[in-house]
Amino acid sequence: MRYFAVVVSSILMCGSSLAASVNSATLPELAEALNTRFEVMKDVAGYKAANHLPVEDLPREKNVLLKAEAAARDVMLDPQSIDAFVQTQMAVSKNIQYRYLDRWRLQPEKAWHPRPLAEVRAQILELDNTILNLISRQIMTGGGFGDEQERILTQLLNDKQLSVLEKVQLIDALRKIKRL
Repeated sequence: MRYFAVVVSSILMCGSSLAASVNSATLPELAEALNTRFEVMKDVAGYKAANHLPVEDLPREKNVLLKAEAAARDVMLDPQSIDAFVQTQMAVSKNIQYRYLDRWRLQPEKAWHPRPLAEVRAQILELDNTILNLISRQIMTGGGFGDEQERILTQLLNDKQLSVLEKVQLIDALRKIKRL
């Protein structure tokens, strides 16, 4: 019986160690995907500026939200629970685009051209799917998004266009996401 207790406690310790390592691996990947998504907004802003298009595109945003809800189901996330996060992510993305447009009005960038919009949108869709997958994995194996995860993500979300308030809003929205 004593041997059985030692084996069980060893398995439990390994399991908690594995969960901690998954947790520490998932958060940097999630932050990297989010940072990359926000970096891509420069190309989106550049395309919209070159084509005299508004930053806000409500039909496109609705489409993005519907695709995200479908993708959420695929990774076992409650589709309604991701709405606040996706909407916050889109609001932050628009803020970043506005910042680029304001900067370019004062000082246009020379020798830079945005990538083709189709290429950028494909990358954003891939990033969105990766982000949802990582969120699901973090909730399932890493314990969700508590204070420790907030501290780590706040440090790792380092896109220079991202404000402290936007980081807080993103993390608050992450905390509301649930698995099915």
